[in-house]
Amino acid sequence: MATGIPSYKVILHGEYGVGKSSIFRRFMNNSFTEATGKASTIGLDQCTRTINLPSQTVKLTLWDTGGMERMSFIGSSYYRGAHAALLCYSVNNKDTFSILSQYILDVVMNAEGAKIFLCGNMTDQVSSEGSANVVTDADLEQFMSQCQDVLSGVYRVSCKDCIGLEDMFYDMAKVLHQSSVSRMTLRRDMIRPGDTPEREVVSDKRRCC
Repeated sequence: MATGIPSYKVILHGEYGVGKSSIFRRFMNNSFTEATGKASTIGLDQCTRTINLPSQTVKLTLWDTGGMERMSFIGSSYYRGAHAALLCYSVNNKDTFSILSQYILDVVMNAEGAKIFLCGNMTDQVSSEGSANVVTDADLEQFMSQCQDVLSGVYRVSCKDCIGLEDMFYDMAKVLHQSSVSRMTLRRDMIRPGDTPEREVVSDKRRCC
């Protein structure tokens, strides 16, 4: 039976102002806008790109809600069928990082089985002198240790300077496809056409009382 190109749905998640729409723009047409606030928000949208992996061409579909993901009328359709969630935070705003555990819970509750990736955006805005509000490597390591095996990938990007984004999209596609292939292989190994379960051989001889 013929099959099409594997397709994977990834939803953007995170606090308002962390650059989710900027990530979406880079994914959609490699553009960036300096506008801030509501002028920079796209709104509910989705975009599909083809990504060439070494063994397979796959499609990655990115969904952005423009900050409306917590609205009841949009939540269920946003999560439905999601293979992964990209949790976004600003590397120079600890508040957007500290709340990520709540977003992880949202994904676990509403998108069963979805993989979770972590993206620190706005690396171009971190000064060399540092700041009390900057998410440090120690903060990130502590968060990762608390999450244990929940995170499937961790990235740091700059939408403004277009740094790290293409590598992130490629890596997410690779992880999702490898996971899908592993699941299909496992199912084939468990159930093979023509196999019959072994039956216990019952002796015709009756036991003596």
